[in-house]
Amino acid sequence: MKKIDAESLAKFLAGELQWKTATENFEITGFAPLKEANQNQISFFTGKTVTGELRSASAGLLLVASDFVGEPEVGALLRVKNPYAAMVRAVKFLYEENFSETKIAASAKIHPSAVVEGIVGEKAEIGPGSVVMRGAEIGAGTILQANVTIYPNVKIGENCIFQAGAVVGSRGFGFYVDEDGERKMVPHVSGVRIGNRSEFGANSVVAAGFLAPTKIGDDCHFDSFVQIGHNCEVGNRVYMASQSGLGGTTVVEDDCEFAGGAQIAGHLTIGRGAVIAAKAGVTKSIPAGAVYAGFPAEPIEKWRKGIVCVRKLSR
Repeated sequence: MKKIDAESLAKFLAGELQWKTATENFEITGFAPLKEANQNQISFFTGKTVTGELRSASAGLLLVASDFVGEPEVGALLRVKNPYAAMVRAVKFLYEENFSETKIAASAKIHPSAVVEGIVGEKAEIGPGSVVMRGAEIGAGTILQANVTIYPNVKIGENCIFQAGAVVGSRGFGFYVDEDGERKMVPHVSGVRIGNRSEFGANSVVAAGFLAPTKIGDDCHFDSFVQIGHNCEVGNRVYMASQSGLGGTTVVEDDCEFAGGAQIAGHLTIGRGAVIAAKAGVTKSIPAGAVYAGFPAEPIEKWRKGIVCVRKLSR
């Protein structure tokens, strides 16, 4: 991360700096989502006034729109034309790859056709055609089968399994509109963090995060063709059947299950122990322990009654 102070970054972003709780200039040490940013980090907010998570925000430097109204408890406000676009500019400016050198444990097994530039732990196995890019870390006992790709800034725990064709850490499907009105790709530079003993099916994909890593816990199991979008936070013991997927910035709490083809829109929360039926389309957050089906998804008892009524009408 490049070293720069708040005033200098404000000049770089051509914004109007307003001190709030901070009493003097300070060093910017990184960037983070609004709910995670600390007093030396930069974040952004696209709303026009203080609402929701902004009430408890403690970012050091917060990017807001020029017409933003309110007094959030942050170090300083930086008023800009387009907070999202300015945040992207800040990330591109601040981010620097500073990854460790290649390190392969003596007991690791590396296929001759694999390419390993990152760190591989004890007794890990890297299969034929697999790629571990510089800045990636593979934990002890983890297995990459054939043609698995692990991007930079991905850290994988111990005893995980990645079946053929799995991809972890690729750029997420995110876009923003810059100051000139042009749509551009969001740089997802924050990578992925995966816990222990999780398994990823053939051709599954986990996208990298923007301001913070995409996160997956322990003992999760994902079938083939599962998609985990950028900035998702997946808990422990989560099961997802083939062709199910999570939109970006979705939170999945522990012990959830997703049947085949279930699709979850972004920026939602799936409560602990919830079950999503096959081919369901979830457009709203789901409470803990609930079972939902259909599109748009609804409690499964209600969905079943609706199906019966439709069949009766068809007669």
